Amino acid sequence: MQRLFFYITIVCASACFMSSCNRNPLNVDVSDIDANVQVERFDREFYSCSDDVSFSTVGQLAEKYPFFFDMYNMHIISCGTYSDKAYYECLRVFFSDYSVIEAYSAVNKEFANCDDVQKTLNDGFRHLLYYYPDMELPRVVTFVAGFNQSIVLMDGYVGIGLEKYLGEKCPLYDMLQIPDFAKREMQRKRIPVDVMTEWFHDMHPYAPETDNLVNRMIYNGMAMYFVEAMFPDMPETDRLTYTDEELDYCRHFERDMWTSLIENNYLFTTDMFTIKKFAENAPFTAPFGQECPARVANWTGLQIVKSYVENNKVSFTELMEETDYQKILNLSEYNPK
Repeated sequence: MQRLFFYITIVCASACFMSSCNRNPLNVDVSDIDANVQVERFDREFYSCSDDVSFSTVGQLAEKYPFFFDMYNMHIISCGTYSDKAYYECLRVFFSDYSVIEAYSAVNKEFANCDDVQKTLNDGFRHLLYYYPDMELPRVVTFVAGFNQSIVLMDGYVGIGLEKYLGEKCPLYDMLQIPDFAKREMQRKRIPVDVMTEWFHDMHPYAPETDNLVNRMIYNGMAMYFVEAMFPDMPETDRLTYTDEELDYCRHFERDMWTSLIENNYLFTTDMFTIKKFAENAPFTAPFGQECPARVANWTGLQIVKSYVENNKVSFTELMEETDYQKILNLSEYNPK
């Protein structure tokens, strides 16, 4: 009986140790962190001006959304400033454009409310404050821009172009001849992921000494790790826009893909055409065949980053400050089985 008790004790202790060792370092407690950012429907308020395009109506919005209003008009819909006479004619043309009218109609149906988006974003912002407690949270505003912008970060604001997230079955996307692989990422559940991806890019711009594939892989892997840190409970399929089958493919052929990248001298290529084949969205990763999901180089970069963190006991913020991507590769000891 004593031997049995001793055996059970050892097994339980070992299990606890293994569980501790394998614990995801990104699963942190944010329950006591307050984040209550509201999604402000600038898109609706701005479109209400279409019935009365005048200095008084747009002036009220300019006061309510300082800085963003000017940036939206000048750089997103390219109508200039509301102090110019030509601005009002440009605005009338914008509101009468067929694609804009259809976009507003579709947005009103798909985004009758943004409660789910707001809830997920605030979960992300709580995690952001966990790692960066002095970070000032932005105002989050929605807009329509005629399908030319998704996420825009500007001083104190995150802008979300809702017409870029109407769902992959949206008829407007067929009308615009958007390819199927691109439509997969045009879903409302992508909004929080895209917001935090852009947040990472804004905090940590890509500026390597040499722009080659492996540097891109690791930088993009860091961006994916950043998003995972903001949304550790989000399904991996949603964070990466992969199906379960595509994730299984990546895991099953991880070693084969890594070996091919090395043996075919892809890792240090600076040829932009080749880099895009591996790292940018497409129907598949062409050099690996049509069965291989798109962007697998970025997925591999994420595995390198995770290996680097695990083998070097690097904190999240220390990782995010690292700009020597070659160092991350060398110290990662990445060697898929």
